[in-house]
Amino acid sequence: MYRPLPLFIGLRFTRSKNANKFLSFISLVSMTGLILGVAALIVVMSVLNGFEDALSKRILGMVPQASIYASQPLEDWVSIASIVEESDPNVIGTAPFVQARGMLSLGGEVNSTIINGIEPSSHANVSILKESMVAGDFDSLDAGSKHIILGEYVVEKYGLKIGDKIGIIISSPSRSTTGVTPTFHSYTLTGVFHVSQEIDKWMSYIAMDDASDIVNSDHGAAGIRLRLKDVFLSKEAAKNAHAAVSNTASLHQNLSTKLTFTSNDWTQSHGSLYSSIRMQKTIMSLLLFLIILVAAFNIISTLVMSVVEKRSDIAILRTFGVSTKLVSRIFIVQGMFIGMSGILIGTVLGVLLSLSLPSVSWWVNTTFNLGLFDNYFVEALPVKLEGVDLFFILLSTFVVVLLSTIYPAYSAANIEPVKILNSE
Repeated sequence: MYRPLPLFIGLRFTRSKNANKFLSFISLVSMTGLILGVAALIVVMSVLNGFEDALSKRILGMVPQASIYASQPLEDWVSIASIVEESDPNVIGTAPFVQARGMLSLGGEVNSTIINGIEPSSHANVSILKESMVAGDFDSLDAGSKHIILGEYVVEKYGLKIGDKIGIIISSPSRSTTGVTPTFHSYTLTGVFHVSQEIDKWMSYIAMDDASDIVNSDHGAAGIRLRLKDVFLSKEAAKNAHAAVSNTASLHQNLSTKLTFTSNDWTQSHGSLYSSIRMQKTIMSLLLFLIILVAAFNIISTLVMSVVEKRSDIAILRTFGVSTKLVSRIFIVQGMFIGMSGILIGTVLGVLLSLSLPSVSWWVNTTFNLGLFDNYFVEALPVKLEGVDLFFILLSTFVVVLLSTIYPAYSAANIEPVKILNSE
């Protein structure tokens, strides 16, 4: 079977039975460093990608990705929502809402909450609340029903069950007197959802008309919530929606005072979380890449010692007419064999570890009741293998390994056969 001479000799030098044991040890260390570096990079990048994906699907599936707020209740919110959807192809869903801050009265204790007044039929288009229900009925929030849906964290903490009475205490402007008056409202628990401890703890849901009643507002939507195709274009979507409704809202409402709008997006409430994940991803990638660089220096050391050990062999090859370019390729092949072996093994190890991490981390956390993820929006280490990240890890490592072979190959090519043979 035909094999190019540099490949044949380079591989032979690599697996020589008479090789220096110390040299073999350095080669093994170099390969191990590459294996660990590549595997660690793949695992860390996959986990941080998983956190990004969980953020966009779970947290941003519950909190508004972008929204517009009206200065007066919107009775004709359907027309306003249609204007928003037509103005921006990135908007793939809209729903009305009324939101207020209040307190839940639970068995003599109180718990702060954000009260979300929703219409179940339209809210399902912009939120994962319906898919996150673990008990009860999502569609129970009919106008005037005085039903409420709470998070699993609150339900378990206070020992609640479906059908229990829940008190809502809210301070709102009074229609009969001046100032702010705290009011008490009784609701029936008809549903339980679970997303994360943070969301479960703070969010509660009632019918939109019921929410208007408890804040002493006219019936109608306080704003329009948007669901986006690309959540990372939320700022642009919020601006586009604001511009669209500000220019046309007067055509859809006959109000005594001018209707004005404001807008916001998820980067104002949860942007710091996303930024911290991105920063950790960058820093960890740079730190772990240093392992690969150390392994590359070990490859240089291995090849330099190999050149010194094989000086007489190189001199003999040169006397047989082997060119300096071919000698260089021999040691490039030797270095690339060590490097590619480490890259391939590290890639397989990294992918296998990444795929097993969610189940292993969940098992460890639940078996030993460690509560590792209680304060996070995941129940186990999330993993998402990205082909682009994998490609750049392999490409950058390949380039580093290739560059590490240049100096030893150059040194081997510049050996003078006459001097070496005379000294032997």
